[in-house]
Amino acid sequence: MRYFSVWAKAGFVVLIILFLSACTKGDSAKSTGKGDADPLFVLSGAGLKCVLDPLAEEFTKETGIEVEYSYLCSAMLLTNLELTHQGDVFVAGAKYYFNLARDKGLVDEEHMVIAGYQVPCIMVQEGNPKNIQSLDDLLKPGMRLGVGDFEAMAVGRLAKEMLKRAGILDQFMKNVVVVGGSAPKLCLPVCMNSIDAAINLTATAKTFDHCSDIVLIDKERVMYSTFPVALTIYARKKEEAIKYYNFMQCPKARKILEKYGYGIYFDPKAEQYLE
Repeated sequence: MRYFSVWAKAGFVVLIILFLSACTKGDSAKSTGKGDADPLFVLSGAGLKCVLDPLAEEFTKETGIEVEYSYLCSAMLLTNLELTHQGDVFVAGAKYYFNLARDKGLVDEEHMVIAGYQVPCIMVQEGNPKNIQSLDDLLKPGMRLGVGDFEAMAVGRLAKEMLKRAGILDQFMKNVVVVGGSAPKLCLPVCMNSIDAAINLTATAKTFDHCSDIVLIDKERVMYSTFPVALTIYARKKEEAIKYYNFMQCPKARKILEKYGYGIYFDPKAEQYLE
């Protein structure tokens, strides 16, 4: 099957701008600072950008500590941390990546907290012209689908295990024409009407509600993961990093996380959880 990059069309540039606007202005390195040469440096999964930016702004407002984010897929963040030894805090897209970092001795296990839920959804074109209502609808002949990288992305791992558990992974993959490199990039071909649907993180898909719709996955079939916040062993600003770690557990942070889609809409069962 022929796969193509989500960057294949120049028109995607327009949607990249829309994404940056929707998630507050930023780049792969986002800072809340006004010139601090040495802000708190946080490594974070790209799919978490839309909630971590407002969390950083609130944290800076409360503490005066400026935050700079490096947004990449979790696998790349882990590689960068291992090679460069740069980063005060590691915010993985799923606990799986924290576990990898822990096994490599890159994070401080005593300073790790689960910050929020990661729940996948079916992201469809605006108006849902194909009337997609369930995972089974994605198996119909002629559907053009997108999915996250199974190895590098939190949502990719979730999608793979969810579809495998439902017994439809092979059928689903027959309709896949786009494999995204990050949760935000997976949104673009849906909004460009290049594909009919994609399995993406609910929170990320919500930031594209101006050009797409969300179909929730059946409560019995959906799977979920959690994303942790942890200090790295290389933290140069450890005092500030601990304050960030503590802030992520406070009621104000929890409220922001729920607002941006990092809550849960079903009664989770143990078999639905994926680290």
